[in-house]
Amino acid sequence: MTRKTKRTQTKTIRAYTVKLTDEEIKELDELFAGYGRCKDLLYAQLCGINHMTDVKQWHGPRDRIRKHDGEIKKARKAVKDWKKAYKKNKAHGLKSPDARTVRLSKQKLLNEQFGIQGRHATEAVKDVCMNLNSMWSNLGLKLKKQVQANEILASAERQYLNYVFTSPYYWQLILQGRENEAKPNEEDSQYPSLRASLTKEQLRHCAGYIRRLTRKHKPYPHSSSARCMLCDEIMWSVVEKDGSSYLEIMTAKRGKKKQFKLTGPYCYANKKKRGDIQLILDKNKKRLEVHRAIKSVVSNKRNLHKKLGMDKGMATLISCSSGQEYGANFSKLVSAEAERINRRNTNRNKYIQPAKELRRQRSNLQKKLAGTHSAKTNKRIRCQIGSIERQIAHLEKHHLGNKLYRRQHERKQSNMERMMNVSIRQMLITEEPDVLVKEDLSFTKEKLPRASSRYEAKARRKLSSWAKGTLNKRLEYLCASQGIKTVDVNPAYTSQFCPRCGAHFTERKGMHHETAVCPNCGEMNANTAAAVNILRRMDDKEITLYTPYRKVEKILEDRYANKQAVMA
Repeated sequence: MTRKTKRTQTKTIRAYTVKLTDEEIKELDELFAGYGRCKDLLYAQLCGINHMTDVKQWHGPRDRIRKHDGEIKKARKAVKDWKKAYKKNKAHGLKSPDARTVRLSKQKLLNEQFGIQGRHATEAVKDVCMNLNSMWSNLGLKLKKQVQANEILASAERQYLNYVFTSPYYWQLILQGRENEAKPNEEDSQYPSLRASLTKEQLRHCAGYIRRLTRKHKPYPHSSSARCMLCDEIMWSVVEKDGSSYLEIMTAKRGKKKQFKLTGPYCYANKKKRGDIQLILDKNKKRLEVHRAIKSVVSNKRNLHKKLGMDKGMATLISCSSGQEYGANFSKLVSAEAERINRRNTNRNKYIQPAKELRRQRSNLQKKLAGTHSAKTNKRIRCQIGSIERQIAHLEKHHLGNKLYRRQHERKQSNMERMMNVSIRQMLITEEPDVLVKEDLSFTKEKLPRASSRYEAKARRKLSSWAKGTLNKRLEYLCASQGIKTVDVNPAYTSQFCPRCGAHFTERKGMHHETAVCPNCGEMNANTAAAVNILRRMDDKEITLYTPYRKVEKILEDRYANKQAVMA
């Protein structure tokens, strides 16, 4: 009898320490600062195109660093033994260390450069490799959207570019100018056929296009001051003492560990569930956050019987193809937060220029103080510098500070996320779908309205405050926990064509343009109509996820024209 495997899902468990003392915060800040500087060095070494495939497995960079550290230790030992023998007059006939050995002996190990232990440096390598691997994956998805929006490309060129951006091996070879050295294997059997379908001129154009897009959109990550740190299972443990749980972590000093009391019991520290954790230092709340990823059991996949289309919006958060809507007051939260940020930044701008002028005056006075003057003149200049510094400190504390702004913004964001969770759960409980069809809203900047008027600038502010990425993540997480399949479709023109007759809407009414007017069918709810179009687009073979939006418009118009010709 075969045992039925259970479906699992990654879930993050959080724990918090009690309020830390100033000495503990200072010690942890030094540890996190050293960890951040180590990550910054590794980012500079590994974020280039020559390491695109290396960061997929962090063991390779770690082994190279360990090999270099081993050579340094070996060189140190050789130089030390030679000096010891030389002092005892026993170096006769003993070969002195060469220049490379002496140079290596003077170098520092990776952990010694930043005042941390070797395991911290290893976790920094792992952290950097995971972040860079995600960076290249996200960049590939972003560039595929750029390819989708480019209407000049031919179909064969678009297929070739989409495949390259999903394969780091070929992507790296093209960026290095070594695409002719590609050695395809059985898994990558599509590349030779896609390459053979293009002419020599098209291949040259595609290679240049890939290099230009990568050079334009590639980010350059850095971590000068880290607020989070990875710890493996050797570096942390939970100790029960006096009926309370204490988090014990490895410090920067060898052989020394530090204990921090947790706010409650922690039941994910036994040997069976041990693994890596992520520590986050919150200086504002003076505490440590412990994040632990576990595998939680979820419901089995359902039979694909009931399909539901869903449209995302700001006025109404979720509109379904069944005609129901959820999250009707979401636009109030988005609009209030967008306008609050705009007012705050507008009031802040009038203090930025005076602060710059004061800093310029302070710099000029400091240069003047460096010259030769009488004691009375030096005293007068120092008094002026002190007065200017007090004015700058007052501006930064009362008008240019970010602590209150961030706290208020986090509170508003948490309210929006809470409403998202409530609306999604209500929709899943009420509709009970087996397949949820949703629109992929990771559009490029070219599709956003340009800020040529006050209305469009206001619309862009609302779009930037609309956390559609958070909504998409929560949808996928909650659907996966209940065994509901999610499908992304092309969102182009789903809210501009009638789902009944296929005609283009002639007018949009209402405060949020929620009412659409069809020339044949009359008025209808534009949001639910878009949800119906999204549901039908799941089985549309002609409009795929990466079909350019202008081509989608032409396809829809041609379909309506053909339908009218048949009816005539």
